[in-house]
Amino acid sequence: MLTKKEKNELFKLVARRNEHLKGSRYWNILEYLITLLLMVVLAFSIRAVLFEPMRVKGSSMENTLLQGDYMAVEKLSYIVKPMKRGDVVICYYPNNDEYTCVKRVIGLEGDTITIEGGIVSVNGVTLREDYVTTGLTSKHDGTYEVEPGCVFVMGDNRLVSRDSTDGMVGSVPRERVIGRVRRVLLPFSRAKKVESIDYGV
Repeated sequence: MLTKKEKNELFKLVARRNEHLKGSRYWNILEYLITLLLMVVLAFSIRAVLFEPMRVKGSSMENTLLQGDYMAVEKLSYIVKPMKRGDVVICYYPNNDEYTCVKRVIGLEGDTITIEGGIVSVNGVTLREDYVTTGLTSKHDGTYEVEPGCVFVMGDNRLVSRDSTDGMVGSVPRERVIGRVRRVLLPFSRAKKVESIDYGV
Protein backbone atom coordinates (compact mmCIF):
# COMPACT_ATOMS: atom_id res chain seq x y z
CA MET A 1 0.00 0.00 0.00
CA LEU A 2 1.23 3.48 -0.89
CA THR A 3 1.27 6.13 1.70
CA LYS A 4 -0.61 9.39 1.17
CA LYS A 5 2.69 11.16 0.52
CA GLU A 6 3.79 8.53 -2.03
CA LYS A 7 0.40 8.76 -3.78
CA ASN A 8 0.75 12.54 -4.02
CA GLU A 9 4.25 12.17 -5.49
CA LEU A 10 2.94 9.61 -8.01
CA PHE A 11 0.08 11.92 -9.05
CA LYS A 12 2.57 14.78 -9.49
CA LEU A 13 4.83 12.54 -11.59
CA VAL A 14 1.92 11.47 -13.83
CA ALA A 15 0.78 15.09 -14.15
CA ARG A 16 4.28 16.21 -15.19
CA ARG A 17 4.45 13.39 -17.74
CA ASN A 18 1.06 14.34 -19.18
CA GLU A 19 2.10 17.97 -19.36
CA HIS A 20 5.28 16.95 -21.15
CA LEU A 21 3.33 14.86 -23.65
CA LYS A 22 0.90 17.71 -24.17
CA GLY A 23 3.76 20.09 -24.90
CA SER A 24 5.32 17.56 -27.25
CA ARG A 25 2.09 17.31 -29.23
CA TYR A 26 1.90 21.08 -29.56
CA TRP A 27 5.52 21.18 -30.60
CA ASN A 28 4.88 18.57 -33.29
CA ILE A 29 2.02 20.65 -34.67
CA LEU A 30 4.18 23.78 -34.60
CA GLU A 31 7.04 21.91 -36.27
CA TYR A 32 4.64 20.71 -38.99
CA LEU A 33 3.37 24.24 -39.63
CA ILE A 34 6.92 25.62 -39.80
CA THR A 35 7.91 22.89 -42.28
CA LEU A 36 4.83 23.60 -44.39
CA LEU A 37 5.63 27.32 -44.41
CA LEU A 38 9.23 26.64 -45.45
CA MET A 39 8.01 24.42 -48.30
CA VAL A 40 5.69 27.18 -49.55
CA VAL A 41 8.51 29.75 -49.36
CA LEU A 42 10.83 27.33 -51.19
CA ALA A 43 8.24 26.73 -53.92
CA PHE A 44 7.82 30.45 -54.53
CA SER A 45 11.61 30.93 -54.47
CA ILE A 46 12.09 28.20 -57.06
CA ARG A 47 9.42 29.80 -59.23
CA ALA A 48 10.97 33.26 -58.89
CA VAL A 49 14.61 32.25 -59.34
CA LEU A 50 14.91 28.88 -61.05
CA PHE A 51 11.82 27.69 -62.87
CA GLU A 52 8.36 28.90 -63.79
CA PRO A 53 5.51 27.41 -65.83
CA MET A 54 4.12 29.92 -68.34
CA ARG A 55 1.34 29.81 -70.91
CA VAL A 56 1.81 30.66 -74.58
CA LYS A 57 -0.31 33.58 -75.72
CA GLY A 58 -0.55 34.23 -79.43
CA SER A 59 0.60 32.38 -82.52
CA SER A 60 4.00 33.97 -83.25
CA MET A 61 5.93 30.77 -82.40
CA GLU A 62 3.84 28.26 -84.35
CA ASN A 63 4.45 25.43 -84.94
CA THR A 64 7.17 25.11 -82.30
CA LEU A 65 4.79 26.46 -79.63
CA LEU A 66 1.03 26.74 -79.96
CA GLN A 67 -1.33 29.11 -78.21
CA GLY A 68 -2.38 27.58 -74.90
CA ASP A 69 0.74 25.43 -74.49
CA TYR A 70 2.22 25.46 -70.99
CA MET A 71 5.99 25.87 -71.06
CA ALA A 72 8.70 25.21 -68.49
CA VAL A 73 10.84 28.38 -68.37
CA GLU A 74 14.24 27.98 -66.73
CA LYS A 75 15.76 31.17 -65.34
CA LEU A 76 19.16 30.24 -63.92
CA SER A 77 21.37 29.10 -66.80
CA TYR A 78 21.92 32.55 -68.35
CA ILE A 79 23.44 33.72 -65.07
CA VAL A 80 26.26 31.19 -65.40
CA LYS A 81 26.59 30.77 -69.18
CA PRO A 82 25.99 32.95 -72.24
CA MET A 83 22.83 32.98 -74.32
CA LYS A 84 23.07 31.19 -77.67
CA ARG A 85 21.61 31.80 -81.10
CA GLY A 86 18.73 29.39 -81.60
CA ASP A 87 17.52 29.47 -77.97
CA VAL A 88 13.79 29.97 -77.41
CA VAL A 89 13.36 32.60 -74.71
CA ILE A 90 10.79 34.56 -72.74
CA CYS A 91 11.43 38.31 -72.74
CA TYR A 92 9.89 41.72 -72.30
CA TYR A 93 9.85 44.10 -75.22
CA PRO A 94 11.89 47.26 -74.64
CA ASN A 95 9.84 49.93 -72.83
CA ASN A 96 7.06 47.46 -71.99
CA ASP A 97 7.01 45.88 -68.54
CA GLU A 98 3.45 44.59 -68.72
CA TYR A 99 3.55 41.77 -71.26
CA THR A 100 6.08 39.05 -71.95
CA CYS A 101 6.63 37.40 -75.32
CA VAL A 102 8.22 34.17 -76.47
CA LYS A 103 10.73 34.36 -79.35
CA ARG A 104 13.80 32.68 -80.78
CA VAL A 105 17.23 34.26 -80.43
CA ILE A 106 18.62 34.88 -83.92
CA GLY A 107 21.54 37.22 -83.25
CA LEU A 108 23.82 38.32 -80.42
CA GLU A 109 25.42 41.68 -79.76
CA GLY A 110 27.59 42.85 -82.64
CA ASP A 111 25.95 40.49 -85.16
CA THR A 112 24.75 41.71 -88.54
CA ILE A 113 21.39 40.21 -89.52
CA THR A 114 20.49 40.26 -93.22
CA ILE A 115 17.06 39.18 -94.46
CA GLU A 116 16.39 38.83 -98.19
CA GLY A 117 13.18 37.28 -99.49
CA GLY A 118 12.55 35.98 -95.98
CA ILE A 119 15.89 34.13 -95.88
CA VAL A 120 17.88 35.06 -92.76
CA SER A 121 21.67 35.34 -92.65
CA VAL A 122 23.84 36.12 -89.61
CA ASN A 123 27.28 37.55 -90.31
CA GLY A 124 27.07 36.23 -93.85
CA VAL A 125 25.99 32.70 -92.84
CA THR A 126 22.55 31.68 -94.13
CA LEU A 127 20.49 30.05 -91.39
CA ARG A 128 18.77 26.74 -91.93
CA GLU A 129 15.38 27.29 -90.30
CA ASP A 130 13.39 24.11 -90.73
CA TYR A 131 11.10 25.22 -87.91
CA VAL A 132 9.66 28.02 -90.10
CA THR A 133 6.68 26.17 -91.58
CA THR A 134 4.30 29.02 -92.41
CA GLY A 135 6.11 30.24 -95.51
CA LEU A 136 8.56 33.07 -96.03
CA THR A 137 7.64 36.70 -96.26
CA SER A 138 9.65 39.66 -97.50
CA LYS A 139 8.07 42.06 -94.96
CA HIS A 140 11.13 41.68 -92.71
CA ASP A 141 13.72 42.19 -95.46
CA GLY A 142 16.58 44.47 -94.52
CA THR A 143 19.86 44.63 -92.63
CA TYR A 144 19.92 44.91 -88.85
CA GLU A 145 22.81 45.52 -86.46
CA VAL A 146 22.45 44.02 -82.98
CA GLU A 147 23.24 46.68 -80.40
CA PRO A 148 25.71 46.11 -77.52
CA GLY A 149 24.21 44.22 -74.58
CA CYS A 150 21.24 43.12 -76.69
CA VAL A 151 19.88 40.14 -78.62
CA PHE A 152 17.92 39.98 -81.86
CA VAL A 153 14.78 37.85 -81.61
CA MET A 154 12.23 36.61 -84.11
CA GLY A 155 9.12 34.45 -83.97
CA ASP A 156 9.03 31.15 -85.85
CA ASN A 157 5.74 32.18 -87.45
CA ARG A 158 7.16 35.05 -89.48
CA LEU A 159 3.81 36.00 -91.00
CA VAL A 160 2.43 37.32 -87.70
CA SER A 161 5.43 37.81 -85.43
CA ARG A 162 6.17 41.22 -83.93
CA ASP A 163 9.86 41.03 -83.11
CA SER A 164 13.27 42.69 -83.52
CA THR A 165 12.58 43.38 -87.19
CA ASP A 166 9.92 45.83 -86.06
CA GLY A 167 11.28 49.34 -85.59
CA MET A 168 9.11 49.75 -82.49
CA VAL A 169 10.84 46.74 -80.90
CA GLY A 170 14.38 46.47 -82.24
CA SER A 171 17.15 44.72 -80.37
CA VAL A 172 16.10 43.44 -76.92
CA PRO A 173 18.39 44.29 -73.99
CA ARG A 174 19.87 41.19 -72.41
CA GLU A 175 18.41 42.04 -68.99
CA ARG A 176 14.91 41.97 -70.51
CA VAL A 177 15.27 38.22 -71.16
CA ILE A 178 13.60 36.30 -68.31
CA GLY A 179 14.71 32.79 -69.16
CA ARG A 180 14.92 29.95 -71.63
CA VAL A 181 12.01 27.72 -72.64
CA ARG A 182 13.02 24.14 -71.88
CA ARG A 183 9.89 22.06 -72.36
CA VAL A 184 6.26 22.01 -73.35
CA LEU A 185 4.48 20.59 -70.29
CA LEU A 186 0.83 20.64 -71.37
CA PRO A 187 -1.20 19.43 -73.12
CA PHE A 188 0.28 15.97 -72.67
CA SER A 189 -0.22 15.25 -76.36
CA ARG A 190 2.34 17.99 -77.15
CA ALA A 191 4.75 17.44 -74.24
CA LYS A 192 8.31 17.70 -75.57
CA LYS A 193 11.74 19.18 -75.05
CA VAL A 194 12.25 22.54 -76.78
CA GLU A 195 15.62 22.27 -78.48
CA SER A 196 18.04 25.08 -79.20
CA ILE A 197 19.19 25.27 -82.83
CA ASP A 198 22.90 25.24 -83.72
CA TYR A 199 23.19 27.51 -86.75
CA GLY A 200 26.92 27.00 -87.14
CA VAL A 201 27.59 30.76 -87.03
